[in-house]
Amino acid sequence: MSQVQVVGHRAFRGLYPENTLLAFNKAYEAEVDIIETDLQMTQDGVIVVNHDSNTGRTWDRDLIISESKWEDLQKLKNKEDPSLSMMSLTDILEWSIAHPNSQLMLDIKFTNDKLILLRTYSELLKVKDDLTYWRSHLIWGVWLLDWFEYGISTGVFKDFKVIVITMSLDVADQFINHSIKLNNPKFQLYGISVHYISTWTERFRKQMIPILNENDVKVFLWTINKKIDFKYTVGLPIYGTVTDNPVLSREYLNDAQKLIKDKSESTALIPKFVAPVWNTREGIRFYGYIQVYKFVSALLFSKWIHKKFLGISFAYLIFQLLRLIRFF
Repeated sequence: MSQVQVVGHRAFRGLYPENTLLAFNKAYEAEVDIIETDLQMTQDGVIVVNHDSNTGRTWDRDLIISESKWEDLQKLKNKEDPSLSMMSLTDILEWSIAHPNSQLMLDIKFTNDKLILLRTYSELLKVKDDLTYWRSHLIWGVWLLDWFEYGISTGVFKDFKVIVITMSLDVADQFINHSIKLNNPKFQLYGISVHYISTWTERFRKQMIPILNENDVKVFLWTINKKIDFKYTVGLPIYGTVTDNPVLSREYLNDAQKLIKDKSESTALIPKFVAPVWNTREGIRFYGYIQVYKFVSALLFSKWIHKKFLGISFAYLIFQLLRLIRFF
C-alpha cells in the first residue's frame, strides 16, 4: 500500500472543471503521481482533450467532436468556468514538458478511429523528439484488444507502458493472455485499469491475482472516491487508484496504510482482504454492488443494449441510473 499511486481522474474533476488547464495545474500542485485524461479526434485530425464524444455536458455548445473542426472547438467555453477553453493533445504534452515530474495516463476512447494512435505518436515526436522521455512520462490506455494489437503491429506501443481500461474482467483476461502469448518484452502489457468493485469478486481475488503477480501486471482501480472503498484495497495487489479528489484519496490511502501497519504489528502477518459480514449495512452494500457489477458487465456485452430507440440506447439509461446511485 505504501507504493499505491494516486491518479487524478480527468486531472482533478472532484473540485475543478475536468480535463482543463486549471485541473491539470491543481493536480500537479497536489502532487498526484499520475494525471489521467481523455482523448478524442476532430474531423480535421486534431486530437483534443475531452471525455465525451460530444461537448454538451461540459461546454457551452453541443458539438460532435469527430464531426467538428478544431477551430470551432477552440471557441467553446467551459460551463463551470467560461475563462477555460478546450485543450489539445499538443497543449498537454507541452504542459507535461514544463512540468517534468508529471506523468500522463491517456484514456483513448474506442469510439475514435484507430488512426488516433498514430497521430498521438506523431504528436509526441513533434512536441519533443525523444521517445525515451515519453516512455517514462506517459501511459497509453486502450479499451479493446484489437486496439492493443494495432498499437503493437504499427510499433506505436514499443517499449511504452500500455494498460487496458475496462469494466470487464473477461476483457482484462484477453489482454493478459495476448501479452503472455506474445512473450515480447517490447510489447508487454503494463497493467489493467478496472472498476474497483470487480476486485471484490472471488474471480479477481482467487483466479486473477496469481496471474497478475506472476506476469507483473499492475492493477489500477477506477473511479474510487469513498473512504470505505479504499479500505477494501488492503490485501490486494493495487498499484494505482484513479480518483476524482487526489487530496482526499491520499488521506484515505494513508489511513489504509495505518491499518496495515497496526495489523502487521499485532499479527506479524501481511493483512489479507477482508469482506464485510453479509447481514450488516456495509455487507449489504458490498454484496449488492457486486451483483450490480456482474449484471452491468454482462449487459454491456449484449449487442441489443446499444441499439437506440428515439435516439436513446438502453445502455445510456442504465449508465445514467448507475450515476444516480453513485456506482460510477
